[in-house]
Amino acid sequence: MSTKQQIAEVFEQLVGRVGYDKATLDDVAREMHISKKTIYVHFEGKRDIYAQIVERQAAREKMRLAAAVATLPTFAARVEAVVGFVLQSARAHINETGRDEWMREYEVAADAFRQANGELLRELIVAGIAAEEFSAGDAVFIERMVTAMVLDYVVMVNEDPAIDHDAELLARILKFLQ
Repeated sequence: MSTKQQIAEVFEQLVGRVGYDKATLDDVAREMHISKKTIYVHFEGKRDIYAQIVERQAAREKMRLAAAVATLPTFAARVEAVVGFVLQSARAHINETGRDEWMREYEVAADAFRQANGELLRELIVAGIAAEEFSAGDAVFIERMVTAMVLDYVVMVNEDPAIDHDAELLARILKFLQ
């Protein structure tokens, strides 16, 4: 395993134990018995390490999620399952972290989320358009709009965890696709 991978793993474990805010590069260096300079050879800083971790997790999650929804009978059901899973995961993560910490993590993680989940949504949208289940259109544009709706809704849930319009959001997304 490369030093870069080891740094990312140690940081990921540290975040799991103490949270993103309290995880420091000094702690990583101490735990690995390396200098902080060595970390900066491989990463620009804490955000860069976290972004790589989230990107790797998102890619694994995309594969798992794609396999889980592949057997559903319609593309609409697959999109609904993907969005439902994302909302469920977001709520769980919000409950695990403080609202302020979640927001700082979100700022780093949003791009990885968009890339991995957006890619899966785009694949489902393209297939749904080809099957004439969804209206024809630019799949990239459609996916970006759906992703924007989901991400903005997740931010709303972070601000007020009592918000529960998941079913309405899903219904509106499906209507948007048809």
